[in-house]
Amino acid sequence: MKGWLLGVSLTLLGASGVAQAQDEASNKPVREVLDPIVASLMEAQQIPGMAIALVGPKGTTIADYGVADRKAGTPVDDDTLFEIGSLSKTLTATLASLAAVEGELDLEAPVSRYLPELEGSAFGRIDALNLGTHTTGGLPLFVPDEVTDRASLMAWFRQWQPPETVGEVRTYSNLGIGLLGVTTAASLDGEFVPTMRTKVLAPLGMRNTWYDVPEARMTHYAMGEDKNGQPTRVSPGVLDDEAYGLKTTAADLARLVRANLHLADVDAKLQQAIDATRQGHYRVGDMTQALIWEQYPLPVALDTLRAGNGYDMILEPNAAEAIVPPQAPRDDVWVNKTGSTNGFGGYIVMLPGEQTGLVMLANKNYPNDARVEAAYRILSGLGAIDTP
Repeated sequence: MKGWLLGVSLTLLGASGVAQAQDEASNKPVREVLDPIVASLMEAQQIPGMAIALVGPKGTTIADYGVADRKAGTPVDDDTLFEIGSLSKTLTATLASLAAVEGELDLEAPVSRYLPELEGSAFGRIDALNLGTHTTGGLPLFVPDEVTDRASLMAWFRQWQPPETVGEVRTYSNLGIGLLGVTTAASLDGEFVPTMRTKVLAPLGMRNTWYDVPEARMTHYAMGEDKNGQPTRVSPGVLDDEAYGLKTTAADLARLVRANLHLADVDAKLQQAIDATRQGHYRVGDMTQALIWEQYPLPVALDTLRAGNGYDMILEPNAAEAIVPPQAPRDDVWVNKTGSTNGFGGYIVMLPGEQTGLVMLANKNYPNDARVEAAYRILSGLGAIDTP
């Protein structure tokens, strides 16, 4: 290992607190696969610290690397909080799906049914499913500068008109998933953050996951680095909670992954909701768009994953073809989602057929290409995927 790779540790967590550190498929020790790939990635991208979670039927392996704060030299450990950016969207989608399972939210009903202030606007024909699949007809990625509070947000939504046909184009948007969170909370007659904590985070055991990090946890909050190596953390903003605002640990995100892979003891309605987030609703090139999650049939080429997670897919409109009826959750797929803030970069991969998942968190926003390649190398090195 490189001398700069500080504070490496490994924790094994299973249902009984113990898990094997050896992958069954390849018979290789996990660290024999992980360590060189992570070391190479951190050196190439100048990443201060990372936390990795490998999820499998026998438990969850947590591996910590480097420093949570380069200036202070604080090592990453199992309690280190990372900003996860758009990985937050997967939990917003889970809450929306749960509201649908409970009969409180109709995902195919106009958004204006739940937000009367949007009656007479484009959201009289845009539904919650459009919000959760980025098929609103062209909502922009970022919240406009003139939007500073709920009143100005709703005023902006009331005047907005989609530049493309609703349901025929995928345009990735923080505004869309943010409005899904607002709509869901309204359908449940609650505020978004406490409702999320009560109905999703607490039942999943995600007790170290925060929208606003409490003072008692601030010493565990990693310091991010921007592209110039300057320290940075995310700033508060309208729709930040719903779209990109969570800070959490690799172990807590692994709990979400375990529930998705049917490796956790979860309430029946919540499990139904989690499963429903992986229904395929639109085909966008080689990618199937589920409720926030994105998936690809296996075996899948690395170049296909790079393109699907590339900036053209994030920043440009892409043609979308509706899947009618929705595609049931599949086992033979690579399911993924990236997430970033100015100073952090995250990635989740799930292989349902193998009941295998991977969480990668870093306190630097580095290119999606590098995240995808590292994950691909890890999972192929462990024998979890066959490469075409």
